Amino acid sequence: MKIDLHTHSNASDGGLSPSQLVTLAQSCGVGLLALTDHDTVNGLEEAEDAAAKAGITFVPGIEVSTLWRGITIHVVGLGIRHRDGVMRRIFESVGEKRIRRGVEIGRRFEALGYPGAYEGALRYSSSPESLGRVHFARWLVREGIVRNQQEAFDRFLRDDGPAFVQAVWPSIARAVEVIGSCGGIAVLAHPGRYRCRPGKSLEELLVDFRAAGGRAIEVSSGSQSADSDRLLAAIAREEGYWASLGSDFHNLGGSRPRPGGERPLPEGLEPVWKHIPGLPALDWDRA
Repeated sequence: MKIDLHTHSNASDGGLSPSQLVTLAQSCGVGLLALTDHDTVNGLEEAEDAAAKAGITFVPGIEVSTLWRGITIHVVGLGIRHRDGVMRRIFESVGEKRIRRGVEIGRRFEALGYPGAYEGALRYSSSPESLGRVHFARWLVREGIVRNQQEAFDRFLRDDGPAFVQAVWPSIARAVEVIGSCGGIAVLAHPGRYRCRPGKSLEELLVDFRAAGGRAIEVSSGSQSADSDRLLAAIAREEGYWASLGSDFHNLGGSRPRPGGERPLPEGLEPVWKHIPGLPALDWDRA
């Protein structure tokens, strides 16, 4: 039985509806699944209901965009309360920020000689409030401007790219606080993806994450390298972090693995799912 605690639907920047995502996860042998859309909980009820019908143990989640020393850092929240509406109200303003950022990214592309980017990206998004960089990447691929989404990020959309627009996201401490206030566990998402720079190293990020109350890190991720997995496993053992894992699946045409297709956790780690509130007392150790 497979575990995937980091996936996306079209409630944010994924290609499948929440129920379609659950169906795919079931076909891939996933028994424990979290939906962690970017800065929204709008897909959780649909996914939770579909998972119950599919016999999948479901973990309601979210992936919160934060700003740390000028870098966008993602913090996953696992096991959050979402049906009471508190989390949805907290993130209403984030949708407004995404709209403003999307319009500005479109202006950047027009200045670079690529008009129609904003309208084109919207065709791949469920709403202007959920518009993200990956939607612009899909438009670039469709228009033949780049060969694939990775090239779109490398040429235009990376954090220091010519079309990048920095949104004013909350701090890591605020994200951890919000996740905890809704009953969840904060997980530093795919730490192996963040570029180390002077004064902005992975070690410094982990110090600040721990100081904010973070207890878990994503050791195995479909969006980071196997070398990063091994490094993070060593850090988790030494520093006592709970270990999470996830495919970071977005769509069937992407380069990341399908749900449950990420590398398994290495030995000697404390799995985060043992600490997620409300999970049944099942033995997931060998998943």
